[in-house]
Amino acid sequence: MKFQTTGYRSKSILTDVGLGIFEGVDNALWCYAFATVLFAGAFTSFLPLLVVLLLCGWALTILSVSTTSATKLHIMKLDEQAIVILASVGGLLVANVGFDVMSTRGLATMLAVMSLTSVTVALSFFAVGQFQLTRLLELLPYPVICGFMAGIGWLLVQAGVGIAVDLPISREFLEVLQDKSRLLKLVFYAAVGLALMIGVTRINKVWVLPVASVLILIGFHSVIALMGYSRPDLVAQGWLFDIPLESVSTLGFLDGLSMSDIDTQFIVTVMPQILTIAFLALLSASMSLSALMASGYQHLNTSDEMKNIAGGNVLSAMVCCPPSYTDVTASSLYERFGASSRWMPIVSAVVLLGVAAIGGWLIAFMPKLLVGATVFLFAFQMLYEWLYENVRGFQPIDYTIVLIILGTVIFVGFMPGILVGILLALLLFVLRYSMISAVHGRHSLADFRSSVERSSSRIQLLDVHGTEALIYTLRGFLFFGTANAILDTIRDDPDIQDGKFIAILLDLKRVTGIDISALYTFVQIKKICESAGIQLIYSGIPEQTKKSFRLLDVVSKVHSNELVFTESDYAVEYMEGLLLDKYGGDSTERSIEDHLSRIFEDQEKARVLMSALTSVECGEGETLFRQGDPDGGFYILERGSLTAYIETSMNGLKRVKKFRPGAVIGEMSSYTAERIRTATLIADEPSLLWHMTAEKLSHLDSENFELAASIHELVARTLGSRISYMNRRLMLELR
Repeated sequence: MKFQTTGYRSKSILTDVGLGIFEGVDNALWCYAFATVLFAGAFTSFLPLLVVLLLCGWALTILSVSTTSATKLHIMKLDEQAIVILASVGGLLVANVGFDVMSTRGLATMLAVMSLTSVTVALSFFAVGQFQLTRLLELLPYPVICGFMAGIGWLLVQAGVGIAVDLPISREFLEVLQDKSRLLKLVFYAAVGLALMIGVTRINKVWVLPVASVLILIGFHSVIALMGYSRPDLVAQGWLFDIPLESVSTLGFLDGLSMSDIDTQFIVTVMPQILTIAFLALLSASMSLSALMASGYQHLNTSDEMKNIAGGNVLSAMVCCPPSYTDVTASSLYERFGASSRWMPIVSAVVLLGVAAIGGWLIAFMPKLLVGATVFLFAFQMLYEWLYENVRGFQPIDYTIVLIILGTVIFVGFMPGILVGILLALLLFVLRYSMISAVHGRHSLADFRSSVERSSSRIQLLDVHGTEALIYTLRGFLFFGTANAILDTIRDDPDIQDGKFIAILLDLKRVTGIDISALYTFVQIKKICESAGIQLIYSGIPEQTKKSFRLLDVVSKVHSNELVFTESDYAVEYMEGLLLDKYGGDSTERSIEDHLSRIFEDQEKARVLMSALTSVECGEGETLFRQGDPDGGFYILERGSLTAYIETSMNGLKRVKKFRPGAVIGEMSSYTAERIRTATLIADEPSLLWHMTAEKLSHLDSENFELAASIHELVARTLGSRISYMNRRLMLELR
């Protein structure tokens, strides 16, 4: 964490202070609502204490993040997902300890759970930020996220119902609704919540909810004053919370609490819920920070912001407050309303601390109608957003997943809903990824050639017989779902079964990973090829899986040499060699005049050009010229072979071309403005070349037009052939 020294200069301090006050009042109202959700029922008597803890914890988190974030408007909110899950933990605690829940044992255990939750979230945020793992959090399918959020909305509906009629949704609840007065009260609470949602959504101003809340508060107490109801009457009828008003300070509830009061065994049993909160908080924070970057903060470092939020949650844990994360909606909204500095969130934190100083006893006079309607407001917003607004355009299967998760939450429970969501995420990934073909392309040597330049007779031979060698380019992550599709493609090819191919290449350059099931599939492919007399060749095997390939005996061998190549270009060259060996090719050595005659299809032109060339011999491993050398003319290869390499900063020398007899070498530098060599040429074996110097070529342009024309025609034919090769490869790559 690093405190920022910029971002405090405001364009309008009155605007920042005013918006900060409204934000603080709005947050204070949510603290009362969230406290009620957390401590409803048996914990009701502790509500004043919890309100103060939520107010202080939220304020400390806001102060911490607003002064350390790289952005000057980084608004924080309490994690509503944590609130509802912790509320279910509170229900489990009541069932576990019974009437002791109203004693120091129950309070100490619940506060410890909330503190441990914030610590766990803080540690998770710090780890993700430290090791820059934010991208991993975005891998969860969006329909599953929608299902989780809709489930949270349902739990808030349950909380609102509990506030309205003091019972959760159950069989007893259905019986209670036979009482028309309770049914009308529930409908009234929900209707007010719906009205608040419509008002907040349509007016879209920061003051709407605080002003509406104040009006409801004033209207409620005015009506009961006119009707002459006493506080005991309102408590008995369920309109106010049953909180005794003895002269005891809010923090007096903490008197007598000690570490020994904490039920550690119970805390161990609810660790899955705590870890679930941490997972959902990480997911929500990652989505929020990504949205914040998209809304105009592209410079934001999400890893640093994660660590800043972790620091805020540590402070929150110190006062036993649930965790918080980024409120991207409020951050963008307040900037649109004119907030321009860090003072705006700082003022909102001060307001929260001010309300906390007044005391949590205000909850005793807070109408259940206001708190319940606020909870219903938030529940309706969640359900609307995650069941309608954010899922428009979903395919039926995606929306079905959302409904399955929501149904599991409703009829089974939230934790089973989480498990179902994760299982559906895995199933969805497997099904959809399996539908993507792992075979990126299927080519034969008639179309797909290496970078080796050969004589025209050998090129014609490969054109005729190239269909006897196949190349499969594979892609993606290979597991049982995708690898089986490769096996089926090869096994079901009748030409492979009949042994009509001499070799098959599997190019794994685009493969991101391979699991063990895919490796066993390659074992089966090897057996199919061997039974048909086909050589199985690999190229581009991922480094981390080479050892596994050897252990499982996936790789074929010829004369104890593994048929594995680092790049497909070398593998294709090997396959071309197999075809040329099989069909003989043009094995007789040809003179330079023969090669030129074949290129020009005119012996006289070849003779004229030959008279201007001088012979050069190059030994094995000898460098003909280097990349960056000045132009020294071009060469024609009569015997042997040379390879052209380019120097790269990442991989050193990389092969780009191999030249066989009859090839023209080094002509490009004579026709470029820089006039420097574009590659390094090294002899693979003793070679004989014929050289046309740059000086002689320059003189010929002015002295011997016929010879110069022949040379330019030779270069044009060579470049045309190479461009044709490159275009053909490009079209194959783009398929």
